Amino acid sequence: MFQNLNRVFYLGLFKASLLGISLSSIPVSAQIIPDNTLPQNSVVTPQGNVQQIDGGTRGGNTLFHSFERFSVPTGETAFFNNAVEVQNIFSRVTGRSISEINGVLKANGVANLFLINPNGIIFGENASLDIGGSFFATSADRVVFANGTEFRATNPNTPPLLIINIPVGLGFRENPGSLVIRSRSTLIKSDDIGQEITTIGLQVPSEQTLAFVGGDISLEGGILTAPEGRVELGSVAGNSLIGISSQSEGFALNYNRVDNFQDVRLSDFASIETSGERGGEIKIQGRQVNLTGDSAMISSTLGEGIGGDIFIVASDSVTIEQQGGLFAEVRPNATGRGGTITIETTRLTLTNGAQISVTTLGFGQAGNLAIAATESIDLIGEAPDRQNPSGLFARVEAGATGNGGNIILETNRLTVRNGAEVSTDTFGFGHGGDLFINASGVEVVGSTADGRFASGLYAQVGEGGSGNGGNLTINTNQLIVSEGAQIGTLARNTGQAGILTINANNAVILSGTAPVPEPTQTQRSGIFVSAEPAFEDESGNLIITTANAGELTINTPELIVENGARISADNFGTGGGSNVNLNVNRLIIRDGGQIGAGSLVEEGAINNERGSGGTVTVNASESVEITGTDTIGSTVENSRLFTLAEGTGDAGNLSIFTPNLTVANGGEVNVSSTGTGEAGNLTVEANSIRLNQASLRAETRLGTQGNITLNSPDIQLRRGSKITTNSLETGTGGNILINSNQLVAIENSDIYANAQAGVGGQVVINADGIFGTQFRTQQTSASDITATSELGAEFSGTVELNSEIDPAQGLVELPQSVVDPAALIAQDPCKQRGSSQFILTGRRGIAPNHTEGLSTIEALVELESLLIEPVIPPVNNSPQRRQQLSQKSDNNSNNTSIDSRRIVPARGWIRNQKGEVILVGYDPTKTGRFRQPQQIISCRIHQ
Repeated sequence: MFQNLNRVFYLGLFKASLLGISLSSIPVSAQIIPDNTLPQNSVVTPQGNVQQIDGGTRGGNTLFHSFERFSVPTGETAFFNNAVEVQNIFSRVTGRSISEINGVLKANGVANLFLINPNGIIFGENASLDIGGSFFATSADRVVFANGTEFRATNPNTPPLLIINIPVGLGFRENPGSLVIRSRSTLIKSDDIGQEITTIGLQVPSEQTLAFVGGDISLEGGILTAPEGRVELGSVAGNSLIGISSQSEGFALNYNRVDNFQDVRLSDFASIETSGERGGEIKIQGRQVNLTGDSAMISSTLGEGIGGDIFIVASDSVTIEQQGGLFAEVRPNATGRGGTITIETTRLTLTNGAQISVTTLGFGQAGNLAIAATESIDLIGEAPDRQNPSGLFARVEAGATGNGGNIILETNRLTVRNGAEVSTDTFGFGHGGDLFINASGVEVVGSTADGRFASGLYAQVGEGGSGNGGNLTINTNQLIVSEGAQIGTLARNTGQAGILTINANNAVILSGTAPVPEPTQTQRSGIFVSAEPAFEDESGNLIITTANAGELTINTPELIVENGARISADNFGTGGGSNVNLNVNRLIIRDGGQIGAGSLVEEGAINNERGSGGTVTVNASESVEITGTDTIGSTVENSRLFTLAEGTGDAGNLSIFTPNLTVANGGEVNVSSTGTGEAGNLTVEANSIRLNQASLRAETRLGTQGNITLNSPDIQLRRGSKITTNSLETGTGGNILINSNQLVAIENSDIYANAQAGVGGQVVINADGIFGTQFRTQQTSASDITATSELGAEFSGTVELNSEIDPAQGLVELPQSVVDPAALIAQDPCKQRGSSQFILTGRRGIAPNHTEGLSTIEALVELESLLIEPVIPPVNNSPQRRQQLSQKSDNNSNNTSIDSRRIVPARGWIRNQKGEVILVGYDPTKTGRFRQPQQIISCRIHQ
């Protein structure tokens, strides 16, 4: 989940470049040859290994030189012997040869030196500068001044008006030449202690500019140094015009009128550094900007003041590989603020341990890191030695009191994979910075090859840190975290862990574990807002985290946690727990996925003293589904939504608000305590609750809490499902309160609040109907409602079933008086049988509409006939006699004649041998109450 980064310093010795000069060697003699294009031409005088350059044409404080050829061999110096009041020296090459500088370029005073050669310039390994001002090397073909005057290299016969001493632009022809820098020259300082040798390459004095502007620009192991100054690299295509402005640190360039760019490359331990008391600026402009072979750009603040910024603009891409990087730092004991790193590009890619970092090791606050990549940001892998991940970092180092900087990422797609990280951390006294991500899609995938370190997005308090952690905010359409990758606001010592907020317009998907043979619990994909387990400091002392856990809010239409992934708000320390708020349309936890907040005790802990666990609140406007299991390593994990306490701390509450809650196939909703703390309470507000081979549990060991409250019109339990608030030891069983219209529990599904060595809990069910289950004093193989204690019946809890359905509801007592049928007989109903019907509504109720026909499945009784029996003496009312009467009635069912003798109303019904229903004039359920029927109405009922 987290790893330390070994800081790579670029101020030491670098290995020498193995690349040779690719261009043809120029003869040692006649390397600097003046031309005859100026009113006063340049004069070159050899003096041993020094080529002294005098003459030239001066206009005010500006001096102009012009050469047909200009190169400086190794061991030699080109000395511009200018007057000390000269501020700018412009030196152009009008011939067709490339300038190769292997020696020293020197000028008097504080003059700025411009070397202009449209064919290109190469600075060899031994090239160096000995000037008092800024240095420009460019393959431009002209320098433009404020009044439109140009000092041209490709049309040298055009006489310039040499009266302007401040340039305003550089103009380029169609194919500007390349600039190559291989300089690795050293600076030797001697004192009473000894010598200090520093590799500086091409260096200008403090607060000056070192600029290289042309076609392709390559630093092939070269080093550029401008303490507290400015380094500018600009690679442009043909027919471009670059603006120049004067600033306190020399000159600044702008590219507002440039349409097309070319490439900038740093390779083979190349470096650009502007470190100083306040740090200098680095600006790179090109099409593709590539750093390979441990190349770096560094701007460190060593004292007071605001540090310089690193600013890279690449129209196509920025690629950093092989432990290369960009670093803006506040060094130890520095009080100044660190510089900001800003990148604007289409694509940013960091691989093989490459890093971009804003860091404080002192009293000053670190700068910010801001990246805008219109297409993508890809962070991949770790260094070959597995010491450093690729990534983006804002850090407060150990012992630092300054606060950390922020990281702001704007892109279409952010991908972090194979152990790469984006992290704002504090290991010191200062507070960690915030991490903001705005991307259409965010994907965090996998871990390092050995599974030790997860790919991740973090805002955290590291080991030894006492400051508060920063916040982490992700705004995206879709967030995917898979194959063991993780996102977290974590705390490992003191302070307060940060707040993690995820806003996803479409979905958040967490899936799987690290792709290793036996993944551990720490190798699960997930989102974590935790106070982390204890750790050993440098002296071997065990440090228990006292920080408060962070908070988590997720807002998305769909949240899926699957295949062993987790959302965890755990507290392994003595501080406070976290709060988890999930605001979704649909929440799906499946195949071993888990969401929980716990007060937990790590394996091998020295004690179980822990703070409280966090709370979990789910607001799902459509549904919550928790289903299935998965195997993590060798452990079968149920899909779970839970709060848990394992030590002295109390577990938090779990609340679910949704229209539809489904828990199935081993899924669990659980609020429990396995330690000495209290269990949390579970509350569910839903239109329907469906449990299918699943459970809602609130278990406690020693406490009195662990209650379940369910408010739902429709609750169903099937296939051994459970709603339980058991006490596992001496604690009291929790209470269960169910408010429902309909509660169904079948197939050995139980509701119980039992206790082992304590008092059973209370079960109260308020429901219109309770079906399939009932209260029992002990559990059985049927569906039970119990509140028992293993201590005996006197310690049992209570069960209260409040059902508003009366089994006798709707029954009407028949009147005692006999209806006089004379009026009915006079109407002769049998002769009118064509329009007579007897309707048996059965389960289907009355007809839906009085104007509609009955459904074909409705029962129908047709009145067939009236059979008039003569009055006979009473006989016994035996079944045999009733069968005879039924048979006789059936035999005469087609008789339509009517006898005018007295008719006895029907008192009941029986079924004959053919299965037909017969209405009878006696009560067939009570022997002896009526005399033998005198008359029987024979009506056959068809179903």
